[in-house]
Amino acid sequence: MSQERCLLSVAMIMRDEAHNLDRALGSIRPYVDEIIVVDTGSKDNSVEIARKYTDKIYYYEWHDDFSAARNFSLQFPTCEWVLIYDADEEVREDFAGIREFLKSLPKDVNTVYLPTISYLDWDLKKVEVASTARVFRNGTVRYEHIVHNQPVYKGKVVEAKFPIYHYGYIWTRSLKKKKYARSSTLIRKTLEEKDLSPHEEIYYTAQLYKIESIGGKVHEKYQLAERTIRLLKEYKALTPIALEVMFLHGMDLYAKGLHDSAEELFRWTISFVSENPDPYCGLAILYDAKKDYEKVIEAAEKFFENKALVERFPEKFVWTIMSLKFSASVRMVLSLAYLRLGNILKFREHFPKIFEEAELTAEDPKKIGSYILASFLQLSDEQLREIEPEFYETVRFCRLHGVKIPLLQVVDKLQHAGLTVRDELFENAELSNFEKLVFEKLKGTNKDLLMDWLFGIDRVSKISELGVGALLTYFQFSSDDLTEKLKVLNAIRKSEDSTLAGVAYALIGDLYLKNGNFKPAIEYYRRAIEKLPEVSKFLKVVVDDLKSRITPEIDGTFEEIREFFFKNREFFADLSKIYPIEELQHAYLISDSDFAKYLSAVYSMDKDREKARKLLEEIKAREAFPFFYYRLGKIYELSNSQDDLKKAYEYHTKACITNYNLGDIALGQFPFDGFYVCEEFGNEDDEIVWVGNISENHSGLGLISPVRVWRKCETFYYVQPFPTIEVLQQYKRKLKNFRLSTLKPDYGNLMEVLLNYRLKDFQVLDFELDDYRHLIDSACRELGSYLSSESRNLLSFEALNIFPNIETFVRDFETVVMFYYVPDFSKKEDIVWRYPLFRVIRNSEQILKLFESLGFKEIKIESLSNNLRVIYARKS
Repeated sequence: MSQERCLLSVAMIMRDEAHNLDRALGSIRPYVDEIIVVDTGSKDNSVEIARKYTDKIYYYEWHDDFSAARNFSLQFPTCEWVLIYDADEEVREDFAGIREFLKSLPKDVNTVYLPTISYLDWDLKKVEVASTARVFRNGTVRYEHIVHNQPVYKGKVVEAKFPIYHYGYIWTRSLKKKKYARSSTLIRKTLEEKDLSPHEEIYYTAQLYKIESIGGKVHEKYQLAERTIRLLKEYKALTPIALEVMFLHGMDLYAKGLHDSAEELFRWTISFVSENPDPYCGLAILYDAKKDYEKVIEAAEKFFENKALVERFPEKFVWTIMSLKFSASVRMVLSLAYLRLGNILKFREHFPKIFEEAELTAEDPKKIGSYILASFLQLSDEQLREIEPEFYETVRFCRLHGVKIPLLQVVDKLQHAGLTVRDELFENAELSNFEKLVFEKLKGTNKDLLMDWLFGIDRVSKISELGVGALLTYFQFSSDDLTEKLKVLNAIRKSEDSTLAGVAYALIGDLYLKNGNFKPAIEYYRRAIEKLPEVSKFLKVVVDDLKSRITPEIDGTFEEIREFFFKNREFFADLSKIYPIEELQHAYLISDSDFAKYLSAVYSMDKDREKARKLLEEIKAREAFPFFYYRLGKIYELSNSQDDLKKAYEYHTKACITNYNLGDIALGQFPFDGFYVCEEFGNEDDEIVWVGNISENHSGLGLISPVRVWRKCETFYYVQPFPTIEVLQQYKRKLKNFRLSTLKPDYGNLMEVLLNYRLKDFQVLDFELDDYRHLIDSACRELGSYLSSESRNLLSFEALNIFPNIETFVRDFETVVMFYYVPDFSKKEDIVWRYPLFRVIRNSEQILKLFESLGFKEIKIESLSNNLRVIYARKS
């Protein structure tokens, strides 16, 4: 370019840049008078390409020092101004005004800052922006630092909006490895060998942190970040390069869940540079994780305010702005924060921009779409109805970007909110078989689809695979007509499995009996007896009845056969091992039947107790489900409401009355009979703290009621029904015949206590002596201790958990040592609540008050295990 004066030179150092040079030099040539290229040892054809644009090519022997090479290049420019330019950069049309701008500058201006826009991905969507000193009056600048060299300049500085576009961060794996090895080696060498100023040490430590973050020893990042922060605090300043470390390290802390530390770091950064968008980005995201939505709004709004400044005046920002690539995420948490706080107008102001910015920044659309959908699913029904258009806009975004939509959860939520489930929710989606059935149901089919899902269109093969329980379930709950049921049963009666065949014969007999076809009914019952003799006791009764009176009012054999095969099982198998749990939870979406609702309720109890309760209470034919009242009891027992806990007790009791097998769930040997000898104890006004069926985990062995309530009075917790001492004694004798877990101190516990409290002689309560005699004898032989009816010392193993009037046992003793058990009071599943032998529970405070009231002066309580405690009390 011929000009009246030599205004602008380019100074470039390069090595093996053949893949970049045409772009870099071709784009800059129209705007400059002179191009200086210094080659530091290229082995490709970089020099030949450079000659197409300039004849001013010089050579410099590389000495592992970028600043030395840069300073060498600065001796050759002849123009008034010098532009420092790299081979992995380019300029565009927006650089065109640079010459007129330079001509207009006063003589006291020596340095011009230009914005650098660095691309981070091949789609050129993720960017970072930084304004750096790039243009200098010739002879006024030199460089320092061996890596990522920095200019040292003097005189007045101005900023100009002529961006340079940088591609050097879009690295292939081989290039990344090469650059890492070169840069990290040089920096480590400098940090180890040179006597650096605080500013230089911060600079190189921060640079090494960035290099290790990109592709090196990631495990060293934390130490480098902490070293940078320590140096900054000693230096009492925040250098531009350290800002990048603060943001990256803050986001790492956030990712680890260390939100308080991340917040402290971001706030500290803001105290130095409040116009930086980066820390506000971090704060907005971490406040969203904390569910502090007012602070989300405050931080996110400030982020976008500062982001606008960066976009308007990029030349003013002398540090790298790293958070621009997270704009869509910040917009997302901002809009959702407004929604959660009920500000629909502000939500709608920001929401459409989420997807626009996601396209520009190339943020992971799957994360964004999934997060928004998950947030929408947590809204109240009223809120969801209000933002229905935005909901479906999100669905379209997810579909466009291949985001997996949780269809069952979405349909569930939409229906619960009273919204139409649009067909577009299923369009272009790879549907599971269950999801196809949901879609079919939504389109208005009158067919009950539950059996299609459970057993498929070809019922016979699936039922044969799953066994007799599946056959009984199909027979009881299928909506198939008589013809179809007979077809299935007739195919199964030909099975080589005699159990399947025999039950199929019996069920065919039931169908004929119900429809008044008595002769074939009798014939099929007889064949069932031949195939399956073990059920003949049920079948012969029906056959004998039919011989004496021909009437369809005679009950068939199904109920007895079901009871025989199911016993105390709720379903024919552990369905969660056969069908996806999410499908079980949503069975009611493909069927309006009671069985579908029951399935969904049972498998939703842990996740959504209220949903399970509503589904159960919608069931009409409750007698079809032997565990129905047990399930209702389970739901209400988890509440803290006194009314709900009373309901839990009522339902658990009713469950045992309607299904005797629930009297002994664990062993299955002692069905509920209501005959549990108890004594009147307690006050119905005392607070209920626990309700449940203890036979889920243990067994009352037919002596102790499976359904119990724990109540709290001032001095202890007590159980209702309250079994008598005779019952407990018989229970302890009977327990020896079963392999059930026990809550009893063991030999190690006894030895520890006797050693700690030096009991040479002691008494043991008659109630406990037989059960613990072998432990006592062994311990006494080892320690030289002995039992004595005259001893003033009492050792007890169970009394504190059995007797409410403990003072009658301990009043006359000088020293008392008592083992006792307490539950974790925050866990309703704790075994102590369920242990049949226990009638009383005391917490430590109650025990201390009890022994103080009895005149004991020295009192110690020790924990021996999670539940086991020991109290040592001495009167003098």
